[in-house]
Amino acid sequence: MNFIQKEDLNGIRWSWNIFPNSSQEESRLVIPLGCLYSPKREIPTCPELPYPPINCRSCGCILNPYCSIDFNGKTWSCPFCYQRNQFPQSYYGISEQSLPAELIEKFTTVEYLLPPPQQQQQNRIPNVPVFLFLLDLHCPQEELDAMKDAILESFAFLPPQSKICLVTLGTALQIYDLSFTSCPKSFILRGTREYTYDKIQDLLQLRTNILDQQKGDTPTGIHKFFRPISECEFLVSEILEDLKKDPWGNKKGIRPQRCVGTGLQLALMLMARYFGILKLNLGKIEKEEDLLKIKSIGGIGGRIITFLSGPCTKGKGQIVDREFDNPIRSHHDLLKGSAKYTKESFSFYDNLGKIANQIGISVDLFGCSFDQIGCYEMRTLISKTGGELLITDKFNSDIFKNSFLHLFKNKKQSQQQQEEEEEEEEEIILETGFNGLLEVNTTAELQILGVIGNCEKFSKTGKAKINEKFSVGIGKTNRWKMNTIDPQKNYAFYFSVINDEKNPIQPKKIGLVQFKTISYDSNGRIRVRVTTSGHLFGDFASNSTMLKQSFDQETAAVLVSMLAVERTKTEKTGSVLRWLDKSLIQVCKKFAYFDKTGISSFQLSPYFSYYPQFMYHLRRSHFLNIFGDSPDETTYFSHSLYKENVSNSILMFQPILQSFPMNGQPSPVLLNMGSIQKDNILLLDTFFLVLIHRGKQIKNWIKQGYHEMEEYKDFAAFLELPKQEAQVIMSNRFPYPRFIECDQGSSPARFLLSRLNPSSSSNNQYSEENQNSSLTDDVSFQVFMNHLKKVVCNQN
Repeated sequence: MNFIQKEDLNGIRWSWNIFPNSSQEESRLVIPLGCLYSPKREIPTCPELPYPPINCRSCGCILNPYCSIDFNGKTWSCPFCYQRNQFPQSYYGISEQSLPAELIEKFTTVEYLLPPPQQQQQNRIPNVPVFLFLLDLHCPQEELDAMKDAILESFAFLPPQSKICLVTLGTALQIYDLSFTSCPKSFILRGTREYTYDKIQDLLQLRTNILDQQKGDTPTGIHKFFRPISECEFLVSEILEDLKKDPWGNKKGIRPQRCVGTGLQLALMLMARYFGILKLNLGKIEKEEDLLKIKSIGGIGGRIITFLSGPCTKGKGQIVDREFDNPIRSHHDLLKGSAKYTKESFSFYDNLGKIANQIGISVDLFGCSFDQIGCYEMRTLISKTGGELLITDKFNSDIFKNSFLHLFKNKKQSQQQQEEEEEEEEEIILETGFNGLLEVNTTAELQILGVIGNCEKFSKTGKAKINEKFSVGIGKTNRWKMNTIDPQKNYAFYFSVINDEKNPIQPKKIGLVQFKTISYDSNGRIRVRVTTSGHLFGDFASNSTMLKQSFDQETAAVLVSMLAVERTKTEKTGSVLRWLDKSLIQVCKKFAYFDKTGISSFQLSPYFSYYPQFMYHLRRSHFLNIFGDSPDETTYFSHSLYKENVSNSILMFQPILQSFPMNGQPSPVLLNMGSIQKDNILLLDTFFLVLIHRGKQIKNWIKQGYHEMEEYKDFAAFLELPKQEAQVIMSNRFPYPRFIECDQGSSPARFLLSRLNPSSSSNNQYSEENQNSSLTDDVSFQVFMNHLKKVVCNQN
């Protein structure tokens, strides 16, 4: 099966493409039944339908190619609940030769494009995306200038009708009035003081009626802080040009007073008021019922884009003392429970995340600092709202700039105006979907266990098929909120089979899973994408070959890796590693051939041949081997894993290594010390890092300047090949990877050596020069496999 082609058609990849016919058979498979789904993936063949979808009047599922159609009676039967439904009058012309797109077999994914709700238009509810920029002024001036330049550059990628708001944080908070064009005008609040929602409305004069705010020439109320880019771009440019580093944070031996928590809370209050929420309790939310009291009157939603250069040191959300003598918490402190502020600050940010998610606001965090900034405590604030996270060293770097501008990636869509006009008008449409809601429904044989991804639980539908006793990740519901969705975001869904072994499912029966994603585009229109995935149930006892051929080992490895990372949140790493080893042994016992003659008889099915290798590299990856990483870095890695597709997720724990030889074509090589040769160039891609490693001989030739000589222009062209390939890799990736060029034996070469299989080889240049080729305590892959074979064969 070509799993990548199927992913291109529907944006979905399954671990098992034939479903087990009983719950007992599912448990014997060891590897979970699940999929990775991208609800905004660009699918060129996906039809765009300018009318609303037809729902089943019983279960709410949407018309799809698996429905049974009665062309004479103009009815259709829902394959999820078997309810017969009448077609609307507009469908009465259908026949076997004239089918609507949603009933054509190849269109298992369709997208409906609908206008904004009439109620939203009548009540003048905002139908444009809103962007609130929250800037940290406690950073060096050159980095602050780079941050300002990136923000100004981003305006060119946004639809002109988009509204922006500007808030700065440091020792104090400044909220800028973008309607006052005579000169920069702002309201200043203390960063150490707690403000209620009512108090903020009084201080900033926000109690004007929402309809009256938009009347007259001078905006009042909340609309003086949120202005269209087309009207305030010049004023914002002036404000940003005048911004200077906060003057109150220059004392030696002490951290600057940075009120991050209060700033994020204020930003959320401003967003809530913009979307018409008159009452908002920012106290701790204990029950789901309390969330239902936070009602937004609608709208697209927006983003709070936060730029930080250090941790919160004062007020709500504080994570460290101001004195440098008190270091910020480490993994060891968290394990001992001695992190002073972590529990309280996590609860504070988590509460903000719940409120922001309910309103429809995502929170993005760009942290550029050599120290930790506190994203470990803020992790649920970002993940629950579907926000983006980046941590790097400096704002004046390509990593920050390219990653930040990726948020505003857009496509220009040409629209023909009226029929009598031949002109075409171009409008900017962001790739991102806003205020999204994803619903999953299954046929009666399947249950939903949960989802692992950057989203949050939403209330379930009445007839959802959910496993109430056991859940995975965010479970016990069939609907999830994700306030921003882009084509790169994926979500891992896990399922189980209900039928037991005494009542197995018939082999020819098809199990269905339908994904329905509702979101706004940047022009205020509603987009409803529906993907219906159908798979046969199989009798694996009588046809094991069919089972093996349906296995997608890459998707399975990613689903298992996500489960492992999820378990590290509540279990010790050693316990998770033992669980991984035990499951790998069970997989090999189930799908490998071996007998009592010993490990020489061990032979794994080719459909599972790479799976042990994936598990080996997963054990050595940043996700489970946290030695040398800070809590912020661990949060960053797991956040990225939770949103990437199968190929990129595999890269994160098993990198790709390409060799560029002097005489030959570039080709992939093994992650092994033997791949390092004195006369080749290696290109390593670990997703977060792209590295070019030049062999010793090539390094010497460069030192002698051969690449600058006319007679050796072929050598100069050879040196450019890996750089060109690296540029292609990095161009469309988010976050933008770190780029390193190094030579054999240099200090940066350690980044390559740390990812290679620690085995010695006779042709390894490092070994020949009496250097230590094993730079880790980990065993080599060969030793790992030999031990695995011994354990499996002995347990026969």
